[in-house]
Amino acid sequence: MKQNNIYLSNSNMQVFMNCRKKYRYKYIEKKKSEGTIANKFLSFGNSIHSTLAQFNKITSEEYRNEANLHKLLRRNWIRDGYESIEEEREYGLRGLNMLSQYCHDPKDQGKENLIIEEMIKKDMGAGVVLTGKLDKVYLRNDNLIETIDYKTGAKVEPIGLVQLPIYILLTQEKLGCYPDIVSYYYLSYNYKMEIEVTDELINEVKAFIEDMSSQISDEKEFPCKPNEYCNVNCEFFEKCVEAKDFNSIIINIINSINEEMNNRLF
Repeated sequence: MKQNNIYLSNSNMQVFMNCRKKYRYKYIEKKKSEGTIANKFLSFGNSIHSTLAQFNKITSEEYRNEANLHKLLRRNWIRDGYESIEEEREYGLRGLNMLSQYCHDPKDQGKENLIIEEMIKKDMGAGVVLTGKLDKVYLRNDNLIETIDYKTGAKVEPIGLVQLPIYILLTQEKLGCYPDIVSYYYLSYNYKMEIEVTDELINEVKAFIEDMSSQISDEKEFPCKPNEYCNVNCEFFEKCVEAKDFNSIIINIINSINEEMNNRLF
């Protein structure tokens, strides 16, 4: 199944790697889903991201305070996906605490904000377009340009190769230069994880994009990779025979384990 144009983003590359059948349904055939899956984690993350984007655009220091940051969260709050009022309140209080930590000790302040929550596209040539939203790019006090992705989850993970091209190549597309640093800002802990952008890394992410676009372009079968969470995580569950087949699910789990064997402890 050949595509004329390939649009690459963090979300659709993740979908392709996790389940190629879902990628075909969603991005090639553009099938209508059986309904939107309400996701409290997505609602929470989007609420925080919108709030920080607005707060970081404030230039009047008198308005850059904790009270106004909390007001913005309440204004931007998305209520979808929570199982009860109690759970929603728990997440709301968590968000307020997260933003209070950020307000009192921000790790992303410098000389000038260059990009704040902007969707950017980059033509990579050969019908490949890289797209993504940058949370924040700013000029630090040490004159380095840093691209930041805010993280609202509780799990701390290394910066992944899928997202690196978004940060590096889209910053270059917008500003005409590569960032010096890319970072995950874990708001739950007010902790920032940084990685230096070297020539070697730039070449690595370009090669990754080229390889990913080739895989998508050359894919003919788009096989399903079902797991035990498809019924709650996939909007195409009802259309997918493999997702309801326990034999297919267990085989996919075994194959995934085989791929991870090099990292085993025993």
